[in-house]
Amino acid sequence: MRCADVPLDLALRPVRALAFRLPGRPAAEMAELSQAEAGGGLDMLEACERTARADLRRQFFLHALDQLRRSRLFRQRAAALAQARSRTTAVLEDSGYIASHGIRGADPLYSELGELRFLAYVWLAERRSARRFAAYQRLMAGDPAAAGMFAEIGRDGLLHVTYSRAELDLARQRGEPVTSALWAVRRRCAWQAWMRFSRRVGDLFAGLWLAVVYLVVLGPFSLLARLLERDEPGLLAPEADDRSAAQRAWEQA
Repeated sequence: MRCADVPLDLALRPVRALAFRLPGRPAAEMAELSQAEAGGGLDMLEACERTARADLRRQFFLHALDQLRRSRLFRQRAAALAQARSRTTAVLEDSGYIASHGIRGADPLYSELGELRFLAYVWLAERRSARRFAAYQRLMAGDPAAAGMFAEIGRDGLLHVTYSRAELDLARQRGEPVTSALWAVRRRCAWQAWMRFSRRVGDLFAGLWLAVVYLVVLGPFSLLARLLERDEPGLLAPEADDRSAAQRAWEQA
């Protein structure tokens, strides 16, 4: 479960809309959404186990079921759109994707944040997801199955936004520091978004450097080896030797 309720997320929307038009990108994004929802479902199940409140335990459990159902729907849609594309298949089959892409950390999110900040995190994440799913619904208007799926998921998401917001309002009435919890979560989300962006930039520059090394160092040597390559492949035939075996043995002694 990710949230990035920050200006950077808003600024990147036009770029993402253009990138979504690239061949294979819709399938890849559906695969990434599937993994993100699966990670969020696991976070909610852990929160269900750790909270001491029975009413919240029920809300967290229902929320977990919804996120795992979303994960399944996104996975099915990705498989339908993929047409055997290796990128989408790799994302869906990568068992370490959730951990390696920062969807879930080593420690349970509920234990790391505490109940109040966890509820703030849920509210921010679900509010962002509702906007994102509405954007996907518009982008995939030409695919009735996908558009209908996002419309249904959007209705479920509003329930998550409503219950988490109601819990924050009750906490504020009890005098708990809801505003500081929201800002703490926003700072955490902004930092995580920056780290993900930095990693992608690092991967891009690493690929560029490898390409430069190949073109500048390995490329010329490969070309030189091809130019010096013998015309006739295979083993060289031995040179003719008219000497007798006795003569050759005597000369070698």
